[in-house]
Amino acid sequence: MKHLNQPLFRISMLALLVSGLIQLQGCSVVGLGDDGRGKTLADLPAAKIPDGKAKVEVVDMARIEQSYQRALAAAEDPALRQQIMVRLADLEMARAEKAQLDASDLRRFYDKPVAMYRELLKMQAENPQPVKGIEADQLRYKLAKAMSLDGRNDEASQVLDQLAGTNPNSAFMAETQFRRAEKSFSDGDYAAAERNYDAVVKGNNPELKQNALYMKGWAQFKRGDYDLALKSFALVLDQLIGHAPSANDVDATLADIGASKANLVKDTLRVMGLSLSYLDGAKSISQLQTELGGGRVYEYLLYQQLGQLYLDQKRYTDSAETYQHFVQHNANSDFAPSFSIKVIDVYQQGDFPTLVLPAKQDFAERYGISSNYWTQRKGAIGDNALAYLHQSLQELAQFEHAQAQTLKAAKNPEATVAFGRAAKWYREFVETFSKDAQVAEMTFLLAESLNEAGDLPAAMDAYEQVAYGYMDKLRGADSGYAAILLPQQLIQSARSLPDNRLQEWQNRKIQNALNFADVYRTDPRAVLVLAEAANDLLQQERYDDAKMVAERVIEWQPPAEGKLLFSSWLILGHSRFETKEYAAAEQAYFQVLNLLPAYGNAPGAPNAQQVRERIAASIYQQAQASLEFGDKDSAVAQLLRITQVTPDTEIAIKAQYDAGVYLIEQEKWAQAENVYLGFRKKYPSHQLASTLPAKMVLIYQNQNKWQQAADELVVMERTSTDPDVKRQSLYMGAELYEKSGKRAQAIEQYRRYATEYPRPLANNLEAQFKLTELYELAGDKAKRLYWLQNIINTHNRAGADKTDRSTWMAASAQTELAQASYDEFTRIQLTLPLKNSLQRKRAAMEKALKAQEQILAFGVGEFTTEASFKIGEVYAQLSRDLMNSQRPKDLDDLALEQYEILLEEQAYPFEEKAIEIHQANAQRSWKGTYDTGVKRSFDALAKLLPARYNKMESRVEVSNEIH
Repeated sequence: MKHLNQPLFRISMLALLVSGLIQLQGCSVVGLGDDGRGKTLADLPAAKIPDGKAKVEVVDMARIEQSYQRALAAAEDPALRQQIMVRLADLEMARAEKAQLDASDLRRFYDKPVAMYRELLKMQAENPQPVKGIEADQLRYKLAKAMSLDGRNDEASQVLDQLAGTNPNSAFMAETQFRRAEKSFSDGDYAAAERNYDAVVKGNNPELKQNALYMKGWAQFKRGDYDLALKSFALVLDQLIGHAPSANDVDATLADIGASKANLVKDTLRVMGLSLSYLDGAKSISQLQTELGGGRVYEYLLYQQLGQLYLDQKRYTDSAETYQHFVQHNANSDFAPSFSIKVIDVYQQGDFPTLVLPAKQDFAERYGISSNYWTQRKGAIGDNALAYLHQSLQELAQFEHAQAQTLKAAKNPEATVAFGRAAKWYREFVETFSKDAQVAEMTFLLAESLNEAGDLPAAMDAYEQVAYGYMDKLRGADSGYAAILLPQQLIQSARSLPDNRLQEWQNRKIQNALNFADVYRTDPRAVLVLAEAANDLLQQERYDDAKMVAERVIEWQPPAEGKLLFSSWLILGHSRFETKEYAAAEQAYFQVLNLLPAYGNAPGAPNAQQVRERIAASIYQQAQASLEFGDKDSAVAQLLRITQVTPDTEIAIKAQYDAGVYLIEQEKWAQAENVYLGFRKKYPSHQLASTLPAKMVLIYQNQNKWQQAADELVVMERTSTDPDVKRQSLYMGAELYEKSGKRAQAIEQYRRYATEYPRPLANNLEAQFKLTELYELAGDKAKRLYWLQNIINTHNRAGADKTDRSTWMAASAQTELAQASYDEFTRIQLTLPLKNSLQRKRAAMEKALKAQEQILAFGVGEFTTEASFKIGEVYAQLSRDLMNSQRPKDLDDLALEQYEILLEEQAYPFEEKAIEIHQANAQRSWKGTYDTGVKRSFDALAKLLPARYNKMESRVEVSNEIH
């Protein structure tokens, strides 16, 4: 090895000559001077800058040696002699070196200096007082050097061993140990070499430490102790390049340390690579870093060296695993991408196709746009890595896409998953290289893959990007159309999803259709998707937008086909209707009606009747609009127009009906009558016809057509299922028949009411009261009396339902019924035999009084006073009748007089009773009651008590004049 022959002991000729001259000068002054000490520093001449142009005279070695020889011959001091001999030995050594350098043969050149150094050593050993400045270790070092230069290595080694043994603290110990280590290494004694190199490493000679450390590693390597060797070599690298600020600065550091040290680094890495290969490979690198107390900036060089070593040995798997190990343990290193690339290259060189794809996948995942590596560096992963990522993403996507298509062709369910994998790589490419020339194509392939994978929302996003982001001429139209179809699929599958998601897809479909029609107008599908968008907008109740889009289809150039025009007019009609443009909606529906025969057979298309209904609805809403403006005449005209334009529609029926309503509101009774009579004629079975009688009643009443109104009420009473309506219709009909002079119909209506509707009580009694009046007019006294008694009975049975009105009617009825018994009482005359007639009279009296008392029981003032009057009159009448009774004819004057007295005694109590009752009745005037009954009682009292009650009124005139 070269290091074993390095001339470490060479001393330059110039250095020896200069040293010798200085020593000789010292010798020349030794012993000189007065005090024997020689000159001091103070005796030195002043410092003087030498002349730069002066040339140093070349000293002749022979002359120097002659000077030393003369000095040696003259010297008597043993110490001085030894010093001179050392200079002569050094000169001889220099001469031998020069001769060796100039020689062309291999003879020995150092015998003389070897002999001289040995002699000096012998003198040193024999002299108990060593000469100052001449050390044995120095002489041994020079002797060993001479022997070594002459090839006498064993002898040199022995001398060095002596030096190490006798003077371990020698300044030459480092070189001594290094030489000993070299000899041991050369001899194959690597353990000894390691010890000696280690001694140098631990020494204080910085120039030898690095080489010693390097050689120590080699010794350990030779002994097979690769772990220790690695540590030693690592320390070498620490010294050479370990101070680099980072791994990225290692190359610059290598350039700075020079070619020699750079080669040393290269050799160190090479042997470390070998050591690692003998151990656990890349694992040993990690272990080494741990043992060293942390990673080193040159760590990547170890992986690189080991990986390349394996590759050179065609150990492809080991090489790839080495690079992978670095990546796994240094994921954030700047060198990680290049090592991942090396993994792929190794697999390719080793022809491992099944491993290449996973390695590329790993590369993309580690350094792609979604990775932490990319994120931390904000995409600055290096040009080489970026280029490799560009290539890898394409290859991965194409491979997965081809695999997916093959699986799909084979109907393998795994195809969906495969398309998902392809989409993943296409997306990576698109997101990573958004400015790349291939991005439109790759986005389209991404959309296709996502579509096949079932990720429809993401596919739609990609299609939209191709169509409207990149405006790709080759694939834009197809992408735009696909972006319309996909939302429809999502809509069909999203029925169970929340409404907001369904709404989202519907809006996307519509927007994409509108975009397609704008951007790709010349595409034959443009007008189709536009028409579909109009329909979708209508379904979403976005009527303004639907109207605008439908109008675009209608105005499309070249004109759209008939079925599209048909659907667009229909959408336009619906939209205008919903936006309250009813006149315009009517016109649109007429267009639909015109196109219907040719294009109305499409699924979901309306039939002619349905279109007419929409026309009718449009006119009807125009009428409603007129109503909102208060123009009822116009509204009625529009409603009646419906019956002319679309008479067969349901709305026409309602329109005619409503027209009548508005005519009634305007009190245009004759017109309203004609409208409803026409309605009844045209639609006799319609459900609204059942409501006409009530309206006709109003119309007839306001025209004083009482009988027609009553006839309508009869219909209402007969047809209605509402008990209240039936009851009210019956009563009101009776009133109107009465009003129209149809007495028989009125009596029948009242009679039915009084019989069938006992409640409410008030109406029932009023009906009975009406019957009493009508029967009176008809002259049917018996039926009148029957209903009078029925009124009383009804009131008496009413209980808590009795009212003032029912009481009055009952009192009135009782008053009239009581008149018969009163009249009967007054008709009976007292004739002979008086006893018999008086008996009849008294019975009639009892009946009459009872009848009048029943009137009093009702407590109705106007009837109470009259009944009181009649009660008084009953007593007064009996008194008068007694006095006016027939006298027996056979009585004489005395008997007749006695008879008269007897009658007066019988009549007087009745007269007194009459006066009492009349007075009580008259006294009601004091409380403000002065009706007919009270007045008649006053009249009766005037006759009974004329002195008191038959006085003339005297008037007192009052003058307002001022006296």
